[in-house]
Parts: sequence; C-alpha cells; structure tokens
Amino acid sequence: MLQELLESLDIALDKDSCSFLERHLDYVLETNDAVRLTAIVERGEAERLHVTDSLLVLPELAAAPPGPLLDIGSGGGYPGIPLSLASDRETDLLDSVQKKARAIQAFLVSEQESGSLPMSAIGSLGLRAEELALERPAYYGAVVARAVASLPALVELSAPLLRMQGHLIALKGRRDDEELKRGKQAAEIVGMRFIGEREYVLPGGEEQRCVIVFERAKESSIELPRRPGRAQKKPLA
Repeated sequence: MLQELLESLDIALDKDSCSFLERHLDYVLETNDAVRLTAIVERGEAERLHVTDSLLVLPELAAAPPGPLLDIGSGGGYPGIPLSLASDRETDLLDSVQKKARAIQAFLVSEQESGSLPMSAIGSLGLRAEELALERPAYYGAVVARAVASLPALVELSAPLLRMQGHLIALKGRRDDEELKRGKQAAEIVGMRFIGEREYVLPGGEEQRCVIVFERAKESSIELPRRPGRAQKKPLA
C-alpha cells in the first residue's frame, strides 16, 4: 500500500526501501506504548501523516547543497529516515529526549545487524541542537525540522550546524505571516537568508502544509550557539 501511495505521488522508491519504511513504521507504532514516539496510532493515517508528509519535501532537499542531513526534533524518525532513504544522504536524527533517541537507535542497529538497512550511514543522537553545534560546527548540508519550534528558534539553532550555503528546510502547517516575518528578522542576525516557501495540501486529506527554506549566507553577528533553551525561551525576534 505504501509503495502504491508513493508511486501515485511520483516518488520513486524500490521495494526494499518501501519494506524498510513499513518495518520502521511498525516499530514506531509497536514501541509507542513504552516510548511515546507518535500521537498517530492508526496505521493508514500514520503512513500518510508521517511517511508521505516527510517525502513531500524531497524537492527542497534535492535543491540543498551536498553534505550530511540533520533532522532536529526527530522523535520517531520523521522526516529524517524517509528523507535519508530517498536521498541517500548521511543522516543524523536528533532529539533532546534521550529515551526517544535510544529507541530509534535500537531499531537502526537491529536493521543494520540483520543486513536490512538500505541507506547510507544514519544514527540517532540524544542531544540538544546547541550541544551538537559545539561538537559538529558547520557540518551539515541540510537541516530539516517538522513541527518542532518557531522559525526564529529554528534559524538560530540551525545556523551554527550548517555549512555555508547549507539549507534549513522547515516543515510547517498553515502558513503564518507573523512567524515568517519573525523568522526573517532572526535570520538576519544569525547569518541566514530566506530562500523561498511552498504551500500544498497533504494528499488524501485537507491538511494544509507549508515548507519554508533558509540558507546560511554569512557568519552570525552574535556568538552561536547560545545556552541550551535560549532560542526557544528568548527568541531573537
């Protein structure tokens, strides 16, 4: 069913890749009672609202420069795992809730040990973005984030993690003019610049979506990263 859904959207994934995404989704739903990885428990809706929703920003990822991919606030591994699989980019899944990161890492290790991991290097990290920025500054070609934080916070958190010309790809719900305005203001401070946006409706329903892209254009005018939590609690705009 998943392969048919993706083919209807002109998203090309082979049978092994689709099987992997099915196993990953099974794992997320089965593990959900012990570790809260998703609020969506119906299988068909999870395919649409997690897997399909993730893969619909492939055009934006394809437009980003080469380099590893980082998924901030990955939770159950969305959108990072589907995008890693489809783009064949080295990928880090980042979540500050360590039990979530450990749960996803356990799945990835199991798949790797069984020889069933059909993608490039991928790992799950239980860290805050500010902590990772100190360990891997200017490392990533692209950062993705889905329903994690406001745009001002995301542009600040992603700036020190991105290579020059690297892209932040923010997956949002309905377009919010005020949030976008504040995101652009924060971007000017941290050396990011607005690239563009795209609005669409999630197939199979009426959910509004907007993907917003920023690029790291220059060095930040302030020292980054700030202390953990400051981007969310004291946003720059």
